[in-house]
Amino acid sequence: MAAVVVGGGLVGLAVALELARRGVGVTCLERSVPGAEASSAAAGILAPRVEAHGDGPARALGLQSLALYEGWLESMGASPGFRRSGALVVGDTCPDADARSLSGASLSRIAPGLAAKCAWWLPDEAVVDTRRLVGGVRDACIALGVRVVTATVHRVERGGVCLIDGEIIPGEVVVCAGAWTASVGGLEGVPVRPVRGQLVALGDTQATSAVVFGPGGYLVPRTDEVVVGSTVEEVGFTRGVTAVGVRHILDHALGLAPSLADAAFLRSWSNFRPGSPDGWPLVGALAGVWLATGHYRNGVLLAPLTAKLLVAAMLDGDPLPAAWAPDRFLRRAGFGV
Repeated sequence: MAAVVVGGGLVGLAVALELARRGVGVTCLERSVPGAEASSAAAGILAPRVEAHGDGPARALGLQSLALYEGWLESMGASPGFRRSGALVVGDTCPDADARSLSGASLSRIAPGLAAKCAWWLPDEAVVDTRRLVGGVRDACIALGVRVVTATVHRVERGGVCLIDGEIIPGEVVVCAGAWTASVGGLEGVPVRPVRGQLVALGDTQATSAVVFGPGGYLVPRTDEVVVGSTVEEVGFTRGVTAVGVRHILDHALGLAPSLADAAFLRSWSNFRPGSPDGWPLVGALAGVWLATGHYRNGVLLAPLTAKLLVAAMLDGDPLPAAWAPDRFLRRAGFGV
């Protein structure tokens, strides 16, 4: 069996890797540099209890994927700065049944720069350095014989991919094109859109050792910096970092941790999250091809589980989560499944 994966971001590379491990010959098509878009630009938060906003499929699937992470990384020999940092949530409402209130010396030990006197503590949430993660997954793919090819896709259809130069690459098709999914020929009606997010890196490693979520923003500690974000902007594919965006991010960051006022401004950047109408991924069969897209804010978190479940569906006929089914709103757009 041969497979063609369209998109070399983290989800696409994870799917390619899982297919290769199952003995499938894989070609991964990427129009630029693998992982150069949303994957490597993401903050790297692995916080299913926070992102799920309550009990339900999103929480359950997020927790399943987080449980896979350490074994997934070990199987690749990758060391991308994965760390069970825990997460602090500043606010009056308990974010999850597993959260407990933290204050006083315990809070100061974890986040000495935090302005809040109390916060909700989730000790099992994690972070990963996406800059290193994408490279590790790509190297593991290449080691297993995955062909990573720079190419522009013209159209996808059952049984193969047609490139813009007319070349046809046969195989079972998996589209992991992220925010660009609807621009792939044959998938123009798929409701996945770009949602721009701007982020800032500051030269501070002391403000917090845990991820901090607060009203309108977050802080993500890395070994050499703290990443603060983020904006949520419906601006299509307009690239760039804006003055108002950076001001918004820094205002919220300084509100959470005033000590960051003296931190060096290292850099700023933006990316395009792949958003769907309900914020959930589209993973499954559609119009003769397979989709794994629309992960919005949780592509990094859900990559290992997406790859595992999708490949099991492709090769073994296993069911996929109903919450991820592309046909939940695409039947109205005239697609078959």
